[in-house]
Amino acid sequence: MQHHIRRTALVASVLVIAAALGACGGGPRRVSGQLDSTRHVPEATRLAHRPHLVRHCPSGSKQVRHTSGSGSRKRTWYTDEPTTVCTKEQQGTETYRQVVHQERWCVSLDDVDGKESRDDVWYRVSRSTYQNALKLKAGSRLSFEPDHDGC
Repeated sequence: MQHHIRRTALVASVLVIAAALGACGGGPRRVSGQLDSTRHVPEATRLAHRPHLVRHCPSGSKQVRHTSGSGSRKRTWYTDEPTTVCTKEQQGTETYRQVVHQERWCVSLDDVDGKESRDDVWYRVSRSTYQNALKLKAGSRLSFEPDHDGC
């Protein structure tokens, strides 16, 4: 009975995923409209601190027991074997530049996909699409594949 329930759940999951992929068209979507505005958001960084780790490999030795023979002829002796165990130890801190958010290029369109009601819609785009948009005048037709909705 449980096997049947699991199989039914699996089939339902596959159908949901297939429907979602079918709705997406399987490829990147293209948007078009009239160029409204562009925006460049530079990368933002800040100084941050983290532990400075140093590899420490102290050399040492351990005593190893050896035996040979059996019964009353058994002989035991010990030798010192070299050992090296490496660990990372903290030695203070180090300063590094942490990226708060990545650089972004954005384009705003009016009349998106021919719908006059869809104005001032922002899209995150590639740098090349952004540079192409900078060459155009506001109101020019523009079509592209956005990297992400919003900016």
